Amino acid sequence: MSSPITIRPYRATDVDSIYEAARESIAEIGPWMPWCHGGYSRDDTVAWVDSRSAAWESATDFSFVIEGEGACLLGCCGLNRFDRPNGTANLGYWVRTTATRQGVATGAVGMLRAWAFANTDFHRLEILSAVDNVASQRVARKSGAEFEGVLKQRLILHGRRHDAALFSLLR
Repeated sequence: MSSPITIRPYRATDVDSIYEAARESIAEIGPWMPWCHGGYSRDDTVAWVDSRSAAWESATDFSFVIEGEGACLLGCCGLNRFDRPNGTANLGYWVRTTATRQGVATGAVGMLRAWAFANTDFHRLEILSAVDNVASQRVARKSGAEFEGVLKQRLILHGRRHDAALFSLLR
């Protein structure tokens, strides 16, 4: 990684940076994250950022921005899809196009894992990636997640069913 990164909860002042990063990255992340499409607007970003504090307070989602040197927004990551009785959560991430292939996502996954195991009761974090999303699987492997298998037709992306690779990080 070329410069140190940090993760932190969202702030209202992140809207423009997140919008810019998402718009820059539509071609790369749009196939895997249907919210990131050609019609994605600043209003979509405002609604998302505005919803983060309530999700945090109700402990239904823990979302973070990934920052680089000079507080430059590099992407976002978070925990969601909580299964509290079984102690599991989904761990997701995306990195803006100009920050890819620099270890940003891998570093953020490590920080988010450490945060989750220090601040929640989750025992298992899962990373689920479409089997064709090679970049996401590379991040999962580099972050130390264990590949557990392929789940047939597990994801629907853009109206099509996709097989998904499942990785886990354990406490």
